[in-house]
Amino acid sequence: METLKSIFRFYINGSIHVALAMCALVQVTFIKFGISGQHYFLLFSFLGAITAYNFVKYSKVSKLYHRRLTKSMKGIRVLTILSCILFIYFAKEISVEALIYMIPFNVLTILYVIPVFPNKKNLRSLTGIKIFIIGVVWVGITVLVPLVHAKGNLNFDFLIEMIQRFLFIVVMMLPFEVRDLQYDDATLETIPQKIGVTRTKVFGSILLVVFLLLTALKNDMLSSIEILSTILITTISLFFLWGTEKKQSEYYCSFWVESIPIMWLIIVVVLQELFN
Repeated sequence: METLKSIFRFYINGSIHVALAMCALVQVTFIKFGISGQHYFLLFSFLGAITAYNFVKYSKVSKLYHRRLTKSMKGIRVLTILSCILFIYFAKEISVEALIYMIPFNVLTILYVIPVFPNKKNLRSLTGIKIFIIGVVWVGITVLVPLVHAKGNLNFDFLIEMIQRFLFIVVMMLPFEVRDLQYDDATLETIPQKIGVTRTKVFGSILLVVFLLLTALKNDMLSSIEILSTILITTISLFFLWGTEKKQSEYYCSFWVESIPIMWLIIVVVLQELFN
């Protein structure tokens, strides 16, 4: 049992789970836009996510360093180094245009932890913008870059999908903001710090309603599968948002909330099988 717990902790703390969540959103994008056969890009995204997230979480300049992880840090370092090497190797399979489009999001990730602003601040420590920086990066990596690589149609539906994905990611970050209330510096002025936990849930609910209603604006992508999958993932997201508390189980956010993108992919795949 202890061995299984150790493996699970490594799976979570090594950012494998969040990397799978990111890949799930990339695949949701590919399915929505009728693109198939992008296995190399998915692997590339997976390896990049592990590298980036472990860099953010365990960088010496990051305030998110957890002392309780010191025993497993060696394994996480090895995982991160191997992921980084393979990420660079598989970059040869990715279109040059897509790699160029990735640059701004890579820069944002680096600036998120490295203090290059006045008073030795990084993007994470700038007042009130942390959650939106994460939203922009995830939108770029899970919608824009995959479609550029696959030469997808960057039309009006693409624009709506970008807005929806941004709203979705911001809402997914709110449970983490609530969880970190007891750790975050007051100067960060996170949403729960500014408006409280209950109003944060109301704010997230409003964003999810907008996320859902935007589906009606789509043209070519509008279908029974698109409508049903969006309704279902909105409902699931609302459930986890309102289940968020200041004191929560250890893996409520890091496993269950981060599983929501994976649930979204499963919903889309299952509905495709049922309707097709």
